[in-house]
This record gives sequence, structure tokens and C-alpha cells, in this order.
Amino acid sequence: MKIVSISQDFFSLVEGDRELMLKHNRPCIVVVRLRFRGKRRDFAVPLRSNIAPNVPKDQYFALPPRPATRPGCRHGIHYVKMFPITKACQRRFRTEGSAYYETLQRIIDGNTKRIVSECQAYLDRYEREGGLVSPSTSTASWGCWRAGSRASRLSLELCGVASHF
Repeated sequence: MKIVSISQDFFSLVEGDRELMLKHNRPCIVVVRLRFRGKRRDFAVPLRSNIAPNVPKDQYFALPPRPATRPGCRHGIHYVKMFPITKACQRRFRTEGSAYYETLQRIIDGNTKRIVSECQAYLDRYEREGGLVSPSTSTASWGCWRAGSRASRLSLELCGVASHF
């Protein structure tokens, strides 16, 4: 697992899709080859600075807070915000020289099995329950593969993913 950014082209195509978190050069964790709909695919799982304190702990992996983390909120890898991605849409995110990101990478490396397992469990629940994982996340973050989202379908086609969904 590595920390990467998603190409700006990807975000330009999904600009109108409120399901995706849009921020230039946002680092994401790429969880390689999770099972979804009978196939193995790559997913990007965002790092988030302000996860509300009432979010169930099985929906994220906690990380040390950033300066941008508001009091009472959590910083972590937020599983419910994951979306499918291909290597063509990934950009290198440099962690070298940043004590904070080097620390994050060490934490992630030491917990890879747990993070992958929890992401897979969330994805399995999502698939089994038809997209309704919990009341707080019934519609959040899954616009990438909804038939109604033209921008998301377009972006996935350009990144080579849509044909798989």
C-alpha cells in the first residue's frame, strides 16, 4: 500500500459529483486488488482530516491528527469514501522529507493487513446489502459506480474501470 494522489483529469471529469471528495493533490491510499462484484480491483481510500467523532470506528483506520484536524474530530483512512481507480489515474505523492507523511507510511506499512481486511469487510457489506451499509452512509461515496452519475461513469471509462462495473 502506498500514498498516492489522483490525477487532476480524474477530478475534472467528476467535478459535479458531490459523492467524491474534491481537493487538488489530495493524497489517497491505494488498496490493491480488493474483491468487488466477483473481480479484483484497485481502490483509492482517502486520508481525511476531520472524521466526525460519531463515525463508527469500523468505518475508518485512525491516524495521528494533522494540524488541519479540528478539535474532537479524527484523522484517518476513511473506508466509506473509497472509490475504484486504475494505475493510469494515480500520481506519485512524495512522502520523503516530510516527517509526518513518513510516519504515516510507517504506520500504514505496519497495519497493511488490518487496513486491507477492514476495507474488504466494508466492501463486502456494501455489496451484500445493496449499497446500504449503515443509515449514515446509505448514499455517501458510492457515486463512482452508480448508473445515474454520468460524470462518474465517464471518468471511470477514461480511467479504464467502468467496463468492469
